[in-house]
Amino acid sequence: MTAPHIDRAEHDRPSPIRLALESLHQADVLRRLVAGAAQGDADAFLGAAAQVTWPGGWVDALRALVALGTIPNAIQGAFLDAWQASASQPFGLRRTMTCDLLGQDALLLDGLSVLLPTTQPIPAHATFYAVAPLDGYKSGHLGLWWTGERSLALPVSVATSAFHEWDGDLVLLATEAPASAIVYNADDLEVLVDPRRLGPVRVLGTLKDDRENALNA
Repeated sequence: MTAPHIDRAEHDRPSPIRLALESLHQADVLRRLVAGAAQGDADAFLGAAAQVTWPGGWVDALRALVALGTIPNAIQGAFLDAWQASASQPFGLRRTMTCDLLGQDALLLDGLSVLLPTTQPIPAHATFYAVAPLDGYKSGHLGLWWTGERSLALPVSVATSAFHEWDGDLVLLATEAPASAIVYNADDLEVLVDPRRLGPVRVLGTLKDDRENALNA
């Protein structure tokens, strides 16, 4: 007797019921996230944020949060703590959000401008550093996160980008950022900038082949 043929693609495809349940769950997570943000309920906000794990989840989340315009200081402080705590986590908040928003820097910038607490900008014309793929630099694509410490350019770029997905040569960049370009400044160590407001960007050196050694001057 011949065994029945099983269409593997059909077998692996989620059922309509499962898809409907996933959609309901995602909608509920976003509802609780936005409600927590609007009401200043940090526990509810962070609980929901931890469940935004599906691909593209933070795209929908940031669109909804940006629509609020402003959020309470308690939510900004809670988000900042979670953002900093997840810096070294491969599947933490920072990496998940960064990967979800690849190619959507404007939305990521708008979202972080709402979520991160406002800080005093540093003096105009301070020099900042970042690491970027050479191809991206040549195409005019500059990252949002820079640092005032040259030695931290690589760690900051690893923590705030899809670094391990970059191909080709990497370069160390420097720029003089006016105060108007600074969106958030964490003691000059991690600085969120609006790339459209940066001064001229120059290449200082290249990253060695193993990507773990120091940057060449």
